[in-house]
Amino acid sequence: MGKALSFIIISIIVLILVSGCVNKTLPAEQTIIPLDSPELPERGFFMGVLPTPAEGQTFEEAYSQAAEYVEFSPVWGRPTPFYSLASELSGDWGQTFVEGYIRKNGMFPIIHVSFIGPNITLITPPNMKNATLSDPKWREAYKKAVLDVVKISRPLYLSLGNEVNRWYEKYGVKEGDPNGFQHYVSLYEEIYDAVKELSPETKVFCTFAREIVSENREANLEVLSLFNPDKMDLLVFTSYPYAVRGINRPCDIPDDYYSRALKYMPGKPFGLIEIGWPSIEAFGGEQGQADFILEVTGRLTEEQGINLHLLGWAWLHDLNENDHLGLITKDGREKLAYNVWASISRLGKRAMPTIREDTIPKNAIKIMPEMDVFPPILHSDEWSKPVPLEGPINTAGAEDSPFVTPDGKNLYFFFTPDVNVPPQKQLIDGVTGIWWSKKINGKWSKPMRIVLGSSESLDGAVFILNDTMWFASVRRGNYGEVDIYTAKFRNGRWTDVKNAGELLNAVYDVGELCTSPDGKTMYYGCGGDICMMDYVNGSWVNPRKVPNINSELNEDQPFITPDGNELWFTGQSRLGYPGPAIFRSLKTKDGWSEPEEIVSNFAGEPVLDAQGNLYFVHHYVTKDMKIIEADIYVAYKK
Repeated sequence: MGKALSFIIISIIVLILVSGCVNKTLPAEQTIIPLDSPELPERGFFMGVLPTPAEGQTFEEAYSQAAEYVEFSPVWGRPTPFYSLASELSGDWGQTFVEGYIRKNGMFPIIHVSFIGPNITLITPPNMKNATLSDPKWREAYKKAVLDVVKISRPLYLSLGNEVNRWYEKYGVKEGDPNGFQHYVSLYEEIYDAVKELSPETKVFCTFAREIVSENREANLEVLSLFNPDKMDLLVFTSYPYAVRGINRPCDIPDDYYSRALKYMPGKPFGLIEIGWPSIEAFGGEQGQADFILEVTGRLTEEQGINLHLLGWAWLHDLNENDHLGLITKDGREKLAYNVWASISRLGKRAMPTIREDTIPKNAIKIMPEMDVFPPILHSDEWSKPVPLEGPINTAGAEDSPFVTPDGKNLYFFFTPDVNVPPQKQLIDGVTGIWWSKKINGKWSKPMRIVLGSSESLDGAVFILNDTMWFASVRRGNYGEVDIYTAKFRNGRWTDVKNAGELLNAVYDVGELCTSPDGKTMYYGCGGDICMMDYVNGSWVNPRKVPNINSELNEDQPFITPDGNELWFTGQSRLGYPGPAIFRSLKTKDGWSEPEEIVSNFAGEPVLDAQGNLYFVHHYVTKDMKIIEADIYVAYKK
């Protein structure tokens, strides 16, 4: 649990896996079949979250929102001791939250039958106030409660206690101690057998804490050696690494932080049922929270020997103004981590978000400006000297084809780890494609990949107007090798991905494009020239070359500034410099002016924000004209 909120949350949250009211009088000899049978997503594991509501949002709305990116969900409800849980599940509470909010939204819930109370004391029925873990009557009461829950809820997943090793850390396994943890272990295994006899398909486990939050340290994993691995269907943890002294940033988490547990139960399906990292500046702010998701998932891989089965975030919205563990603020603003979480949710089979640097060839050299054989040459005093874009954007791989939103706060670009890799391999490398970074407090965030409808595609050349993204893509079903597609920004993500149609992709064969700010005119590459056409009555018509722009050389990759008064494009240098150059044409009463070469020396794909800052790609090239890599550059408006 989180540092400041663990006891609050324990007191108000009961996590359950149920489906609603069912017959409570099943014959003892009848085998129970779990009601939930979720299909494993292509990503290869289930995701979950506690759907805490935002201000002014109902629980029903919060659960509906959560269901967009998760498959399992705990239930927010009143504190319920284990001996009352079955009756609560069969009543209005279970019907409302489980049947109404979870299952009708296509999710399955998870249940913990917890025995640990405040200050790590034993939860006891009213008539057993002084009971201990070794007390036969208490043990029978707990076992009966678990089996009643199974009969009522018919769960697919059942946790016999939450963060049970907190009890181990306090009481140990001293012989003769009636509260020694060994008494829980023997009871767990007894109940495991009883549950399996009653409901063989139910996955039974107990949940461990990876950290002892109250003491700011890692938990002792030796507790796992006390259990019979054959009676632990999943190895499941909660995890809040920032609680550990010395872990202040996600990069401080050791590489084997989670895989160490497998020493005790090799090959066991693994779950992080509840993880969290706050979005406060002390732990890296929103970027730190987003990086945590990337860092953690980067460790939950088959290469690390981990067969990930469950991945759950603590809760959806911040609980209050002092809580920062949610993926969304209390007032409904999506944090950077929410977009990362959504991106993971959409990933393909056994895929994890890739850290770009890990995919770049080991022998790749990051070219710095002082090493550049052909540095970009600026021919205008309206901008400062072009420099590589600051922050975590540029690598020793190739960053290309930038697009910046008019407010200057969102950067989309194409990335591939090695310019020498053919497109056929880029298509399946899991990293080549569109990446996105957001400017937060004046700094660019760590980029994350944007997957548009299919992870089996090669996407790039983004242009965005309002809520519509245009992009080029190599994927199945194209009219040609590379087609233009569109996507819509809905509920915090790019969705509704569609081919732009036969007219644009087969008849007009549109290349990289942009539109005027009003969306009524499209400018695009067409066979080495810049062309344009008009949007009339729902269709693009009247394709033609843009007057006064084209030459006998190649022109491509047009961009219209947010005010509509400047046309920028890429073309071969007209001043004798090698490689592509960047040109600008101004709108006049007679049309577009004669183009002016603004930046030379392997510069291209210009885009400007509303402040007039110029972003472009610069390719690093050897003296014998071999491309090494590419970076995003910026020339700030003076």
